[in-house]
Amino acid sequence: MSGSLARSTLLYLPAQMFGPMFLFATTVIWTHLLDPASFGVVTYVVAAQELTALVGLAWWSIFVVRFQGRFADAQGERFRSMDARVVACSMVLQAMLAAPTLLSIGVAPRPGIFFATTAFLATRTAVGHYSEWARAEHRIGIYTIAQLAAPIIGSALSILAVLAFGPDAAIALVAITVGQAIGLAAVMRGLRVWPRLGTFDAELFARARRYGLPLLASGMLSWIAVNGIRLVIEAKDGIVGVGIFSAGWGLGQRLAVVLAMLCTAAAFPLAVRRLDSGDRKGALRQVSINGALMIGLLAPALVGVILLSRPLVHLLIAEQFRNATALILPIAMATSAARMLRVHTGDQMGLLLERTASMTVFNLLDAVLTISGGCVGVVYAGVIGAALGSLAGTFLGSAAAIVFAVRELGLPVPKAALLIVFGATAAMAAVLANLPAPTTPSGLGGQILIGAFVYGAVVFLGLPNLWRSPASIAPRWRRQDSL
Repeated sequence: MSGSLARSTLLYLPAQMFGPMFLFATTVIWTHLLDPASFGVVTYVVAAQELTALVGLAWWSIFVVRFQGRFADAQGERFRSMDARVVACSMVLQAMLAAPTLLSIGVAPRPGIFFATTAFLATRTAVGHYSEWARAEHRIGIYTIAQLAAPIIGSALSILAVLAFGPDAAIALVAITVGQAIGLAAVMRGLRVWPRLGTFDAELFARARRYGLPLLASGMLSWIAVNGIRLVIEAKDGIVGVGIFSAGWGLGQRLAVVLAMLCTAAAFPLAVRRLDSGDRKGALRQVSINGALMIGLLAPALVGVILLSRPLVHLLIAEQFRNATALILPIAMATSAARMLRVHTGDQMGLLLERTASMTVFNLLDAVLTISGGCVGVVYAGVIGAALGSLAGTFLGSAAAIVFAVRELGLPVPKAALLIVFGATAAMAAVLANLPAPTTPSGLGGQILIGAFVYGAVVFLGLPNLWRSPASIAPRWRRQDSL
């Protein structure tokens, strides 16, 4: 079972990793091609699609992933017909939400930008849904195509289109949409799903609503916590302020998510398997190991970004975005790292032990504290204050959730292993802080390698069994926790 799980994790890894990596690179390039206002519109519409998809289709996609297998044989056509109807209705809803999406950041929904936004929202939402359908059927190849179509084809087309036709947000969005449409056509063909109106099924709708809507509330609160600060900035500084803020905010958030994905793909299913077999302690320990491994990846990366942010930004980001990005990038990464740790420890404990109400409570707390902190910060210190205020709110909300998971749900804390991670991070920071600031890409890459070597050497000395497998260090952690 563990071998199969590891194999599936590796097969899914390209879809989980390469998409965010291409989006990271594309965002960097956009800062050189788009002015702050156009950049702000594009990045906000991309972020807003996560919310419009939640409202329109995500509740059904969640149901598909969980229950599609039960209808695969005798009732397969019934399920597919209902799926076609839900997707068709969602596409209409995406068109209805295009104008409010633009108006929320003060952009008039003129025909060009309205059409581009509508097409972007509809194709991206449909691709996301059918990628979940492919995942439910364990069609990894089709899932990978769905996940990579927009980041690779769409992003490349957006860069070419802006170079050819000028720095316009509508042009960039239309080009991305073409890439998404190509991916959508390929995925629908692979799944043998064709556009049609389908048939409404009241029983399936009721079941999907009961299962998906509670989780939808948590998803919407998470979106507000991550992206709501953009609306606060728009209200004070306009769409240009959103653009200046979004470069560092988007890059920092995405960097933390990419790193978190390295150690989260297989952990939760393994914890579920152990709990179902009667090994409750082993299940909780698996969540603890996952959290510690995530800290082991995020802590040195965050410290490295803090120390190397200015030369990194100077080498990668366009001049008009540099000053703000150099300050916001590490703040954004710290904010996302705190949230990722909460999601993959506190939230996973809630799902594992069927305490999902706690997830909603802490998502609400995260949203309220993050937006409140961002509002206070933007009033006193502009976009930098907004980032700092959001970090403070997210940190408090995440800390509360993790404390609850430890004290009330029994999440183990591998104290000795965490001390080794923090000690290795401190050693790496001491070495990097005493090196001259890099001024070339090769110099920056060299310092990153030096930092990685120092960190890895200290961790290896403290946890020599780490190279074998994450599970192999659990007995050592259990022994050391009593120290």
